[in-house]
Amino acid sequence: MDQIENDLMTRVGPGTPAGETLRCYWLPVSFSDEVQTDEPKIIRRLAEDLLLFRDEFGLVGLTEPTCPHRGASLEYGWVEAGGIRCCYHGWVYDVSGRCIEQPGEPAGSNFKDKINLKAYPTREHGGIVWAYMGAGEPPPFPRYDFLVREDGERTLNGYLRECNFMNQLDNCLDPVHATILHGRDVNGVRQNPERAESPEFEVLADDLFASYVARRQGPEPGKEWHREVSYTPPILVIHDGGSLPGDPNSYFADVAWRMPVDDYNTYSFILKFYPFKDGKSTIRPARNSPKPPPLMRGTHVKFDMTTVNGQDAAAQIGQGRIADRTAEHLGFSDRGVIQVRKLWLSAIHAFQRGEDPPGILRDLQNNEMLHFDVVGSGRLVNKGEMVEHLPRITRI
Repeated sequence: MDQIENDLMTRVGPGTPAGETLRCYWLPVSFSDEVQTDEPKIIRRLAEDLLLFRDEFGLVGLTEPTCPHRGASLEYGWVEAGGIRCCYHGWVYDVSGRCIEQPGEPAGSNFKDKINLKAYPTREHGGIVWAYMGAGEPPPFPRYDFLVREDGERTLNGYLRECNFMNQLDNCLDPVHATILHGRDVNGVRQNPERAESPEFEVLADDLFASYVARRQGPEPGKEWHREVSYTPPILVIHDGGSLPGDPNSYFADVAWRMPVDDYNTYSFILKFYPFKDGKSTIRPARNSPKPPPLMRGTHVKFDMTTVNGQDAAAQIGQGRIADRTAEHLGFSDRGVIQVRKLWLSAIHAFQRGEDPPGILRDLQNNEMLHFDVVGSGRLVNKGEMVEHLPRITRI
């Protein structure tokens, strides 16, 4: 890969090909419970600093962060009067960016009607605030079942990683790293015993969806670990699609969005959806596995090499804030990495041609849900079982 193509994939600011392609989609910007009416705050997404607030009616605003009057920061403003009131001179803006009040201006003045903040449409689904940061009318919101189903419960968490989002997406269809990086004993403990063996795997891809299907030797004769992981543009990784509504197995869904903060930082939104079984919770207590003493490694920045998160951070940040893909030597085991890049580049090229990039589904019906039939999370099966199963997307 040459430098031009690497920059094309990774640079996300306004006006860049990747940045404008990302802005074609609904993107996660915050967890809902982190947006409080008494605490407007500045967040950074796609290399833009933005004001995030919730008005007194419960609506979420995502706007430019400074008041057009005299440039004061709106993060110090007051949520009242139908919007956010600038702390300096009291101008009020609603969640759509309209100026709706201007103390100090003459009665009857229409000056406020000429003032607008740049504002992005927002929606809330699955405990996450979503924003459309592009131009024109937003596309239909993709109603993933793990976001909108009401027959279960969700857990949410997130973290910031100080590297480009493609450093993380490169990782998603790379089952070999799971063995080498996560499957070894460190300080006497193996975090993922089911990944100790190197896998046999195949990679599948179409215009919308790329996946791997991996199999590893199980803990006893006649058993094997079956694992699938999928990626769909722009930033969604499906570690497990979970079960369909009404399935008595009640498998949980496990997904992640690698949301660019800017070119050098990524915020991961992690969601797990647990369907109820017989009306009861299926969330299991965390495994009571032994915790080894930390093994901190690194000269300038140290990471704990006993944890999966520390191992991934060391590998991904250690590549450089933006990996230098011009110096790589990709092998047969990297065919999933190659497919992720091809699919993301195809989305950028579609945008550049004036077409909808993959994943923009304009024919979705109002109550239609999308289900990822992706069997992940290291499912233990009989040898030869599920060999014909292929990840797919279904509408329900």
